[in-house]
Formats: sequence, C-alpha cells, structure tokens
Amino acid sequence: MRIMKNKNFQLSKWSIILCSFLVLFSYSCNNDDDVLLDDGQLRLLQTAINDVNIKDNSENLSIDPVIVLTFSHELDTQQFTQAFNLNSMAGTVNYDLQFSNTNSTVTVAINEDLEYSTDYLLNLPAGEYGLNGESLENPISLKFITAAFVPPMVKLSTDAASIVETNQTATVTATLNKITDDEVIVYLEFGGMATLDVDYKVSNDSIVIPVGQTTGNITVSSILDAEVDANEEILISIESVVNADENGMQQVSILIKEELSPLSLKGVLALTFDGSGTNDGKAVHVVANEDIADLSIYGLGVANNGGGTDGREYDFPAISVNKGDDILVSRMPAILSAYFGSCASEFEVVLEVTSTITQNGDDAIELFNGETLIEVYGDSDVDGTGLDWEYSGSWAYKTEGIWTTGGLDCSVGSTTTQDSNCIYPICKEALELKGVLAILWDGSGSNGGKAIHLKVNKDIADLSIYSIGVANNGGGTDGEEFIFPAISVSEGDDILLAREKATLAGYFGACVDSFEVIIESNDAVAQNGDDAIELFINSVVLETYGDPDIDGTGLFWEYSGSWAYKNNGSWTTGGLDCAAGSTSTQESDCPYPTCE
Repeated sequence: MRIMKNKNFQLSKWSIILCSFLVLFSYSCNNDDDVLLDDGQLRLLQTAINDVNIKDNSENLSIDPVIVLTFSHELDTQQFTQAFNLNSMAGTVNYDLQFSNTNSTVTVAINEDLEYSTDYLLNLPAGEYGLNGESLENPISLKFITAAFVPPMVKLSTDAASIVETNQTATVTATLNKITDDEVIVYLEFGGMATLDVDYKVSNDSIVIPVGQTTGNITVSSILDAEVDANEEILISIESVVNADENGMQQVSILIKEELSPLSLKGVLALTFDGSGTNDGKAVHVVANEDIADLSIYGLGVANNGGGTDGREYDFPAISVNKGDDILVSRMPAILSAYFGSCASEFEVVLEVTSTITQNGDDAIELFNGETLIEVYGDSDVDGTGLDWEYSGSWAYKTEGIWTTGGLDCSVGSTTTQDSNCIYPICKEALELKGVLAILWDGSGSNGGKAIHLKVNKDIADLSIYSIGVANNGGGTDGEEFIFPAISVSEGDDILLAREKATLAGYFGACVDSFEVIIESNDAVAQNGDDAIELFINSVVLETYGDPDIDGTGLFWEYSGSWAYKNNGSWTTGGLDCAAGSTSTQESDCPYPTCE
C-alpha cells in the first residue's frame, strides 16, 4: 500500500509538470513571437484594472483602481519592488505591492484616492526580475487617466404633503445619490402663496449634509394667526448647492390647511344705493362652519379710522345656528333685504343692530370668540382709504379664504344689487362665465386653444343641470351642445372646459393648476373668436358672452387668437391674435389673467 501511494504521487507529479508544459506551450503558440516560455525571458501575461483585462492605455478609470499584473515566472520580489514605479505629473503615488503565493502575480494596492482627470504612469524598466534570473527585455509602460469628477446629485423630499395651521411640523430632506468627501450645503428658496415668518417658519434656510452621510433636513412649522385664510401652499426649491449638483429642477410642495373657526367672517358691506341713507347699506355677513348651540359666545367689533381695536362691541344673541347658515348683521335689515330682492332668502338668519355696525368702508371688522380676537378683515391700526381692502360704497367678500371687493362706489346709482356694477356674490348665480378662449400660438393647431372658463359662486351638488352652447357666425343659438357631467363642485372652484385638455395645459404650464376642475369637451367647444357663448341652466339661457345673432368679427367683443375675461362683471379682451408666435401664455403679449 505504501508503494502504491508513492507511485500515485510520482504519477501526480509528472501530470502536473506535463499540464504546466502544455499551458506554457499553449501561451507560446498564441503569441506572435512564437517563443517557448522557458527561454529565460520574463513576460507580462495579463494586466487587469478593476477586474477588467486591458492591453493598451485606459481612460475614465475610478479614483481607487485595483491593478493586477500577472507574469510568466516567479518574481524576485525585492528586485521587482525596487524597480516598479507608479506616479503622476504631480508626483509619486502611495501604494503597496502585494505578491501571490507563487510570486508571479502582483497586486498594486493604492492607499489613497487618486486625483480626478489626471494622467498616471505605471512603469517597470527592462531588467532581471525573475527569481531564477529571467529577464524582462521590453519595459512595461502603462498610462491611464482617471475619470472626471462627477458631483453627487441632490433631491428634495418631504414627509408631509400638508400640515394644518395649528403649529404642525413637516420635515424637508435633501438626499445625495452617493457619499462625498466634502460637506454639502443646499441653499433653499421659499415661495408659494404662504409667507415665510408669517404663515410658517423654518428651522434653517439651508440643509447641511455632513461628510460621509447622504441626507440632511430642516423642519417647516405652520404659524397660527388670527386670519382665516385659504389653504396656502409653500413651495420649497433649491437656490444653489455647494459640493453637489441639483438632480433636475427640485421642488417640494407643502399645503398649509386652514382650520376654520366654527364661525367666520364672510362679507363686509358699506353699500350706497339710490334711496339709501347713511347706514342702510352697512352690514356684516358671517357663516357657521359647524353647528353652534349658543351663538352668543361670539361678537363683533369695528376698528374705525385705523384707531386700533375697540374690542368686542356687538354680542350675537343666544340662539343656535346650523352648519352652513349665512347670518346677516345689519343696521337696516328691511331696507337691505329689499335691495337684495329674492336673494335675501339666502340668509338663514338676519339680525338687526342699532348702532355698533358703524363701518364706512375704510374700517377694519373684527370677530371675537369671547374676548379673544379670532379674525380680522382689514387692519385695525390702519385707515383703509385708498388701500386694496377698502370697500366704500361697495362690499368685501371671502371665497375659500381669499377676500375680493366689488370696486369703490360700485353700488352707487343702483336700486337693487342685480342692477349694480357689483352684484353681491351670494346673490349671483351658482355658476357663471369667467373666460372665453380661442388662442392661437406656435403648435396650438386650430383647436388647441379653444376653451371656456367658468366660476363656481356657490356649492353645486350636481353640475349636470348646466350646459354650454356656441352660436357660430351670428347664426343664432344652437341650444345646448355640451352638458356638464353629474359631479359636485365647491364655491370658488374654477372650471376649464377645453377642446384639447393636454394641449392647453401645456401652454398654460404650472398655472393650469389654478383650475380645480378640467373637463375635455372634444368638438363641442367650437368657437373661432367671433362666436357667442351661452351658458344654460336646466335648458334655459342663464348668461351669454357676445351676441348669438351677430358675427363678432370687428366688434369690441371679438377674441380671435385671444381671449375674453370677466372681472367684477366687466369683460375685457386680450387683443386680436395677441398670442401669435408664443409658446406659453406667460411669454405671450397677453397672458391669460388667471396665469398672471
């Protein structure tokens, strides 16, 4: 048995030798010089960088390459180490040479990150480096270039799409796509309808991402105030970045949601109409946002002439009201109700006050819960004369938290709100025409800019009671041509009825978001800018823009290549073909008013 082991050992030994010879012979046959490897020459069989075999100079290598050299013979490690060199134009490189068990493979382990976009030269002169005196006849010279620096990319995100006004917090995070050796600073820009340090505050106006980490963050906190505002959007974008790049246009949106008080201001009136006395048109309109068992916990105050608050001057009576009730507090309820006509029934509760409702149209109005001020229209410390919130001879009205006024003295000369230049909004129809479009721009096609804009003045449970008709070329009414879908819409909603929704949305850009409802009409919206538009309710004409029996070409209401828009009951147009040559409404000669 021992003899068999020795024979097997001898056989195994010769097998190894034979196999080695065949490998060497195979290598020799595959080389151009066709010389056997036992001729005393040392050869470089293979060069690999980052596990990729290379034959020539290489480019765009990482700054931490691993270089492996495979030779034909066992090396004299001392001689090899003394002769080998790796450097750049800037100087030598800090590296170690690691040899395999057979000392025929050398790994060049670089101990530092190389420079970006830099030429490096690996060099081994000709010489005897084989353990048994084998010579390297041709020097080894390999040039490689490291890749250019690619900075990390920054993205923004938030953990909350919305926060309520009552001091709630969201986190905004900046994230890198890779770790970097430098601290990254992301400077932020704050925009949107919400106002920094008024509606919200931030823990910092920049985000720092420390070395070795990929994220950093700040907090955004809402601020509770006495104003009852609309939901307001915070837009946070990147202003600039240090040691990184922005990954495209980064922007996050956080909506501050208003938490309504059970009772809130809805309108403030100081009307002056034919036959009215000094006080007949003075009133305050409030709305119940939920059931209130005892209204007397609330009160009103008038801050006259910018002299500051006088506190609570009027106490509501101890009555209960229901959610959605409109409440009118008036100096002269009978006279004001006659002026409102049939729409006086829109008020579920009408209260008479003898003297404390004393506003003159330039005075702030305050709403109290107990002795706590919870909402103000105007500024108690400022006389409103000439300011945007003045309502002399007019009214102010709040829709979705946004106040509008009817225009100074807009009620003068009228006998009812319906024949005034500023119908009190609660007396308007629930749906009205707001804009008519037949815009032509680069790439619009003949139909891309055709649309109708409608405004919702009151909640509508079923929009399908309304419809649209287009009276083409002065040929008279064609009746209802598009019936709205059976959906509900809310007070303040803007509705866009578009021939080609996607085309018009592209032209409007971000401002298309100002429309809460967008409906595609296909070929029902067919106006050419000289055609009248009719709005129907239950098949009866409710409102018309233009004249169905007259072709509008050359008339004041023509809107060819343009639009018509209604503001406070008055229509204006953008100017014929004013959008020609533009690619967005913002860059045109006539931006659509909603997009300004």
